[in-house]
Amino acid sequence: MKIKMDELAPFREICRKICLNIPPSYEWQWDLKRSMAIVVLQGEDAELVFFPLFKEFRHHWNFSSAPPETADVTRWVNDQFGLMPGQVVFTSYPLHNLVLCVAWWPWGDDDKVSMRVGLIPIQNSNLRREAVFQCLRGWLNIPNPP
Repeated sequence: MKIKMDELAPFREICRKICLNIPPSYEWQWDLKRSMAIVVLQGEDAELVFFPLFKEFRHHWNFSSAPPETADVTRWVNDQFGLMPGQVVFTSYPLHNLVLCVAWWPWGDDDKVSMRVGLIPIQNSNLRREAVFQCLRGWLNIPNPP
């Protein structure tokens, strides 16, 4: 079953809201290895972006808290990167067997944070990498990869 972009409008709206506090000097990039959008934030800018994530996402967990009840999401996170202390993953409600996620990764110097946004397929759904890029590119204004 092919999903139309309009059917994922709630995910587009979440992306719009999480971008509201990102200053225009930051630019989204494409993480080809993980098929996720990425932006690296610094200092107070990171703090302004972090706290609204709790409002926009259904679930969040870290190294010491319980993962979501959806085994597909937990498996995807573990396959992609796993969780270390200080890192947080935010996930949305499922929509058309997809879950929108944000991975919040502080750097060792505590001044920079990588924020990745991706789509997680659940319930054995197939999701092409190109489809993920097209969705996130439109929602986050990601330039074409080099």
